Amino acid sequence: MVARMEIVRLEPGQVDDVSAMLARAFQDDPAWEWVLPDAQRRAALLPWLFRMNFEVTEAEVWTTAGAILGCARWLPPGRPEIHVARMLRALVATPIRVREATSRFLAYGRAVETMRASAVPEPHWYLAGIGVEPSHRRSGVGTALMQPGLDASARDDLPCALLTNNEENLAFYERHGFEVVREGRTPDDGPTAWMMRRPGIG
Repeated sequence: MVARMEIVRLEPGQVDDVSAMLARAFQDDPAWEWVLPDAQRRAALLPWLFRMNFEVTEAEVWTTAGAILGCARWLPPGRPEIHVARMLRALVATPIRVREATSRFLAYGRAVETMRASAVPEPHWYLAGIGVEPSHRRSGVGTALMQPGLDASARDDLPCALLTNNEENLAFYERHGFEVVREGRTPDDGPTAWMMRRPGIG
């Protein structure tokens, strides 16, 4: 385990670096393999897709102090703040960049939000994404990155939730108090997904 790891808010100037790190972390993720089956195209497009997500939707984004070893993106309760102008630019640019995978990309996003709304309808903190540099997995980085959101959940006495398409991740999240509340596919012909919920501990 990494002792006394300092977790800090992501700075705007770090978005490109953290997007590249997340691309490496999610290169073999089942959801992204379904959206972008060609590994070479996936590696080329993921940094842009992650950067777009940071730019369009406001969130609490946490990373490691110093070298970027991982990143966690938490959405607070309620509807997230959307930057409309950036969203419109993304809507134009996505079909040009993603091409034939656009329909799968959009279908996946809709399916995730549908599952989340039905499985965890009450106000909650949502772990919208967490990734660790592959060479630093199983070193305590993921646990440290999750803590700000878990602390916010306890402070607000609200549950928190997440979705994973990787069955290997279930045991890690279960160790942190999450339980599977819904299993399905995102979308119906897409990858298996597990929606997990952790009760508020205020």
